[in-house]
Amino acid sequence: MDFFTHIVISFAVANQLHQDEDSFRAFIIGGLAPDVDVLVSWLPALIPQLFILQHRGLFHTVFAAPFIVILLILSINYSKEFIFIKRLQKPFQELNIRLNSNTVIWGVIGFFLHLCMDIITQGGLILFYPLINQRITISIISVFDPLITLLSSVLVFRFVYSKLTGSNTHSLLQFKKAATSVTILFVILLGIYGFFQVTTIVNHSPSSTSPDIIPLFRWTVMERNKTISIHIINQLTQNIISTYNYSSLTYNQTYWDILSIESVVEQAKATIKYKRFEFQLGSDTRLAINVTFNEMENRWEISFLDTLHDAQNRFYGLSNWSLMETEVVIYLNQS
Repeated sequence: MDFFTHIVISFAVANQLHQDEDSFRAFIIGGLAPDVDVLVSWLPALIPQLFILQHRGLFHTVFAAPFIVILLILSINYSKEFIFIKRLQKPFQELNIRLNSNTVIWGVIGFFLHLCMDIITQGGLILFYPLINQRITISIISVFDPLITLLSSVLVFRFVYSKLTGSNTHSLLQFKKAATSVTILFVILLGIYGFFQVTTIVNHSPSSTSPDIIPLFRWTVMERNKTISIHIINQLTQNIISTYNYSSLTYNQTYWDILSIESVVEQAKATIKYKRFEFQLGSDTRLAINVTFNEMENRWEISFLDTLHDAQNRFYGLSNWSLMETEVVIYLNQS
């Protein structure tokens, strides 16, 4: 879920819980806390072994909640000492939160609200890492909902502007009311999307489904007879708009037997490069694997293709523009 939607829904929920001022602020901070991982998500690019620090990684787990909440509250309380822009000093002073068991508990509850919102998106979370190294997702909406994100961003920018300029003394009250309205709309939309999701599953019986950025569409994945078929479906008409087919495993059967190929694939999956790639994949992902042997280099070349995101990029013509890694190639020397 996007940053603006997290802010608005956290405000709306906190407003209904009627806590004291410190607990209210702690809940809001907790509702945003998991996304502080954007400050360190660049580290895996330098040190691949730290792939767990990617966005929606370690900071988005239930066990990290109290530590991140405490650290964030302390950081906010002391950050005002380093704010040299006079206009920004007052808003930071208003964020001051007493650190005690009550504020930590409300902060953790806000943290869990953030996790619940992210679980309903396509990417999901490794919620119980390190006990369970598997992403969990309900896949009701894509990364964000366009309408809710637009409304939320307008509310947030308007509120921040009024606080910085002092142009509206009732800006917080108005923001809470507007946030509640947006949250109600969001819940209604979730119900509609969920209904379409169930209808698509009943009509097409896919191996898995995934939402599209356009709520009207939904992607389904079928895996039969070593073939992966990706369909994009119009959920109103339940018609298949387009289909993309992939072979789940491709190799030269003249020279290599399946046991040798499977052994090479398992070796490739044990590499850090593959694990880092796998970490970003959702539970609805199916990989197309291509294995070749380069005789000149005397090495195996194993390609893993994320078929779902590859099909989405091809459908929208984004193959050359997508920032998300859809394929990784592992090189293994012949022993």
